[in-house]
Amino acid sequence: MRYIHHLRAKSYHINRFGDVSTSFLFWYMQEIAWEHAKVMGFGFDDLREDELFWVLSRFYVRIDRRPRWTEEFTLETWSRGTDGFFAYRDFRFLGSGGEEIIRATSSWLVLNLHSRRIVRLSQMKSFPGYSESLLGFNPGKVEAPLTVDEPEFFPVLFNEIDINQHFNTGRYLERINNSYSFDFLRTHMLREMEVNFLKEGLPDDRLTVRQQRVTPLEHLCSIQREKDLAELIRARLVWEQRV
Repeated sequence: MRYIHHLRAKSYHINRFGDVSTSFLFWYMQEIAWEHAKVMGFGFDDLREDELFWVLSRFYVRIDRRPRWTEEFTLETWSRGTDGFFAYRDFRFLGSGGEEIIRATSSWLVLNLHSRRIVRLSQMKSFPGYSESLLGFNPGKVEAPLTVDEPEFFPVLFNEIDINQHFNTGRYLERINNSYSFDFLRTHMLREMEVNFLKEGLPDDRLTVRQQRVTPLEHLCSIQREKDLAELIRARLVWEQRV
């Protein structure tokens, strides 16, 4: 069953070019995923009753173009079931003319609230069986960037913490995007992003963004915590030169 949102790109969703920002693209998908999980009987409140919670583990998005300011567009999502541990979910954005503009696929885990241990989804009643992604693959493992620069760490801010008292996943993408210069973002467009969420960021953390430019257009990034140098997130970004 596909779950559908009809949306409109508002002024606070867009970047300086008039396109929906990377973080808001992600938040659109996160919100519709929560809503659809609730409809399926596996939402935030349903899992809390059993002292469980969802975490996003891996994510891949391919962007042909972004919705423009004031554009009306459609976001669809559907569950692709489980292979045991992972729950898989796909997304599709359609532009105002009904054309497909963005495709994404994601992998989720359910953890015990106290032990933080993974719960096998195959043990949950009525959870759908596995089906293939519209992209033909599941999000993969992202390699760690190789860097030699001395990192500069910055504290977690109040509005970067979510309802689970962890660093909000969309804020990671903001920090990565903001690590690029104005000139680079003025001359390049993000076409693909593959992300692994590895550890939970907490309110008292200090974080830095590490970056390796594997090629001029393919980059590896991570967000690292100061106190134990743990990587909280890894991302592979593929850019295209703006014409």
